[in-house]
This record gives sequence, structure tokens and C-alpha cells, in this order.
Amino acid sequence: MKNYAEKEAKLVEKIGKEMDKLDVTLGKMEETDSKIKHFFEQEKALHEVKSIIRKENKIEKEEKKAQDKAVEDAENWMDDQASLVYQINTEIDKLDTTLGKIDSDENKVKSYLEQKKAIHEIKKIVKKTEELG
Repeated sequence: MKNYAEKEAKLVEKIGKEMDKLDVTLGKMEETDSKIKHFFEQEKALHEVKSIIRKENKIEKEEKKAQDKAVEDAENWMDDQASLVYQINTEIDKLDTTLGKIDSDENKVKSYLEQKKAIHEIKKIVKKTEELG
């Protein structure tokens, strides 16, 4: 955004220079009674100012696009985060279901292996989160 502020400052400076130039030109023409020359110089300066303002409007449009893109990126990131949290929750639910099916008489190694598998899957999901950030 700083870049846009600098560009805008430069445009305002250009407008100021154009007004100074017009002031000098009109000051020189005070000696003449030619209203056509006065009108011509004023129109030329106004045309230049309008041109500068059109450029400023383009900068404002670019700034708006950049801002919209930043909002879109943030929304996408939030959606990804929600999705990853959902995936972790699914893995925990699967682990709960699997552990519920294992009888206490069965081998505790199977319970341990299922827990390790769930932890591994959750770590993969967490790693995706770190890659997004």
C-alpha cells in the first residue's frame, strides 16, 4: 500500500507543478489582451490536470484490486484452516471408533499401532497447515 501512497504523492506533485506552470504562463500574458491565448493556456493546463487525475484513478483501481486479492487470500486461508481442522477431527473420530472396537482382551499392541497411525495422520495435516502459513 505504501507504493500506492508514493505514486499518489507524485501525481499530486505533478498537478501542483502544472498549476505553477499555468500561473507563470498567465502572469506573462497579463501584458497582452488576447483572451484566446488565456483561454488556450487554461484549457491546456486543465487537460493536463485531467490526464494526471485519470492516472490517479488507475492507481486507486489497482489498489482496490490488491486489497480485494488480499481479502480473498485471507478467506481462502481461513477455509483451508477450517478444512484442515475438519480433517484432524475426522482422524480423531476414526481413532475413537477403532479403539472402541478393540476388546480389552485383544492385544494392546493393536491399540498402540492405531494410535500411532492416527498421530501420524494428524501430524501430516498439521504440516499442511504450516506450509500454508
